[in-house]
Amino acid sequence: TKNTEVTYPGGNVWIPEGFKISKDSASTVQGGVVIEDKDGNQFVWVPVATIADYKRTWYTGDGSFSEYLEALPEDEKTSVERYKGFYIGRYEAGDKESTGTTKATFRTSSSDTSNSVTIKADQVPYNYVTRTKAVSLAEGFATKQGYKAKTKLVSSYAWDTTISFLQKVNSDYGSSSEEGNYYNTTFSYTDITGASQIKAESSTVLVPTGQTTPVCNIFDMGGNVWEWTTESYSNTDSPYAKRGGYYYDNFAFYPAGGRLNDSDHAGASYGFRLTLFM
Repeated sequence: TKNTEVTYPGGNVWIPEGFKISKDSASTVQGGVVIEDKDGNQFVWVPVATIADYKRTWYTGDGSFSEYLEALPEDEKTSVERYKGFYIGRYEAGDKESTGTTKATFRTSSSDTSNSVTIKADQVPYNYVTRTKAVSLAEGFATKQGYKAKTKLVSSYAWDTTISFLQKVNSDYGSSSEEGNYYNTTFSYTDITGASQIKAESSTVLVPTGQTTPVCNIFDMGGNVWEWTTESYSNTDSPYAKRGGYYYDNFAFYPAGGRLNDSDHAGASYGFRLTLFM
């Protein structure tokens, strides 16, 4: 009935009101402690020792770091300082209505942007979404789910701090995330109908959420679809930032830490991820 502090090897984790520890959670903080809500939407705890560690970092990308701009959001600062961490979506946002068994189809340019968001494996990625709509969907998720906690589109602070957390076990993930779905990676996956497939190297294919190799129990931060953030770029023609690369990219060219600036438009390669703050 309230936010609850739990001690794990590697530190303390706060479980928000209305959530429980997932059965497939790691048993250590660094392994990725997973919480889920009543509908099975999942988030992973990212520890932050001090607010100075909740920071933006340049890994690679288009332009220079000084051209990408974002002030530390006050609500994030307050929550991270108090709880020594935050939650990030375990998966890229999925589309509940588009996901099903044999009738499932990937979203298209005419797909409904009022469809419900999911944060689960085996979902149709919620692509064809503008950055403006991604902000709205992310912030509205907590209300739809009845959370006391707040959900938001991932900020540059949350994204980069998560990459830093992942690099404690995968030292080059920010600059070379071959665990993702890219043009030059190959892996086995389950397609949106539930059939087993092999994604061949030198091929481009969008896959459902959670099909790539996880790092610290977090999936899809490299490859599959670009993810909009709340960071901005100092160019009026392309004022927004997206992260992590997509399925047409090379994993060393636009890795999980990569930045790219863009205008506010939707497409097959544009998706998003949620964060959660108590």
